[in-house]
Amino acid sequence: MIRDTRRCFFVLLSFLLMNASAAVGDEPKSPASKTEAARNVQKIPTTIAGTYKGGELIELRVRDRIAFLIKPTGKIDTQKRWLRDFPFWLAINDGFGSVAHRHYVEQALAAGFHIAGVDVGPSCGSPAAAEVCQEFYEQLVSKQGLHKQARLLAHSHGGLIAYGWAFRHPTCVDRIAGMCPATDFRTYPALPNVVAGPTKGLDYGLSLAELTRRICEFNPIDNLAPLAKSGVKILHLHGDKDILIPTGANSTELARRYREFGGDAEIVLLKDLGSARANSRGHDGPELYESALLLKFLLAE
Repeated sequence: MIRDTRRCFFVLLSFLLMNASAAVGDEPKSPASKTEAARNVQKIPTTIAGTYKGGELIELRVRDRIAFLIKPTGKIDTQKRWLRDFPFWLAINDGFGSVAHRHYVEQALAAGFHIAGVDVGPSCGSPAAAEVCQEFYEQLVSKQGLHKQARLLAHSHGGLIAYGWAFRHPTCVDRIAGMCPATDFRTYPALPNVVAGPTKGLDYGLSLAELTRRICEFNPIDNLAPLAKSGVKILHLHGDKDILIPTGANSTELARRYREFGGDAEIVLLKDLGSARANSRGHDGPELYESALLLKFLLAE
């Protein structure tokens, strides 16, 4: 399991670094390393695949974008509660055939939960991506009969996608679990990459100057009041020395603001996360992938 999650992480990290070099100041130092990073990015899946203990994977489409639903094959939660995974591909086979979030997926299936995800790329919480996410939500609720409030698992840059959808549709969300999540796009991936990084059609459609003027309209951490008003519960696990996605600006500050709005937010700082692993940048470690606390939060009654 740890070997698989490490492999998945380095694919994710390469993807993040290539899309946020301006934010972290750490571009690959040689043509060879750039080539290797590009090769790893290609392992992000373009098809839906995966097998699960206690689950059946069903491929779906939303606006011609790939999506999926994993149905429990054993007991089904009486309320048909479900998890949404952000980014989508951490709940299915990556290009290496590994499922990074397998532990959470299979434990949720055993509890009778469904799991779902949709590909909106590195869209940084854009309104366009949120529209696709909402259309996917409506499809699952109306056609699959799933609960009207989803539970979100947001990992790394998936935090921007998850919160970008959630603050625009707060009544559709019950709780948000974050794994070193990005919530302030000024710190990660930085405004130039927010403008240039997303694919056409899922981008902000704004110039850098326009986005700069309208930061508070779009930035997830600046739009927490609707979530607090709807009673959405939040739990983040975050490395205490995360260099890639700074802990203080993205999790600690979110919790401070959320509590000011009367919301329920808990941040668990993981001391020296990944310190024994090369290139982890304080952003990854095995304790993220099999956290009893995170699982309890996701599956709570």
